[in-house]
Amino acid sequence: MNNWLKQLRVHQWVKNLLLFVPLLASFKFFEATPAFLFLGLAFVSFSLVSSAVYIFNDVLDLENDRAHSLKRNRPMASGKISVGAGLLVGIASLLIGLLVGFFVGTNFFIAVLAYLGFAFVYSIWLKHWALVDVISLAGLYTLRVIAGGFASGIEVSYWLLAFSIFFFLSLAWVKRYAELESIQKSGFTQAVGRAYSTTDMPLILAFGASSGVLAVVIFALYLDSAAIRVDYALPQVGWLAIPFIMYLVGRMWFKAHRGEMNQDPLLYLFRDWPTIFTVVLLAASLVIAHLGFG
Repeated sequence: MNNWLKQLRVHQWVKNLLLFVPLLASFKFFEATPAFLFLGLAFVSFSLVSSAVYIFNDVLDLENDRAHSLKRNRPMASGKISVGAGLLVGIASLLIGLLVGFFVGTNFFIAVLAYLGFAFVYSIWLKHWALVDVISLAGLYTLRVIAGGFASGIEVSYWLLAFSIFFFLSLAWVKRYAELESIQKSGFTQAVGRAYSTTDMPLILAFGASSGVLAVVIFALYLDSAAIRVDYALPQVGWLAIPFIMYLVGRMWFKAHRGEMNQDPLLYLFRDWPTIFTVVLLAASLVIAHLGFG
């Protein structure tokens, strides 16, 4: 059972909590019981489809994974799960996920199909191209936010989309930087199956940090826009969120630069206690800005 949980990447399902972002950002969670139901189904759909993608990706990357210092321990790469059994479970997971997505709604189902197609193209081709791969990863993260808007019936604002793209782009660069940091510690210079080498690390650091800063700037511009006055009683309190976002971005890059980012950065955001505490403070500042003090 443990091998199958690893193969399905159940721990990666936490990424699909991004589906709830539009509902949380709109502050309609107290009046959206049906939306929570549809978002729950959407979460199941995306999780099963993403697990199928992980399985198919592992089949395609089998040889590269066996040559990787860490990925060779994956169930299929190590031989603990046969390729045939993996494909069978992957197909079943995909079909069930698509069926659940179909019941959520037409727009959401189209978003799931777009994610599926995009993920396959990424696995087969895009991930082997420098720069294109991280932009694609940011797009896959952002697509979850868009799909969450379809599932909940809440329109995703351009401000949220712009912030998401640059924030997730910074996360994608963190992922690549952390991989190269691990490779460098192992005494190698080239990432297996990737178009990066350890000599690219300073450039990746520059791109990634600047993407995070751009996300902060976009959020600051949003706080100074006319749009915020629609949903916020005290917009000025929202500025308290800025240092918290800056801390989140900075902490990720400090951890990656020190070689301490040993997992997917988005998973890290959900597991690191200082990060979780910062997110709570960030959310509290936005809730106070939305509700006011009375």
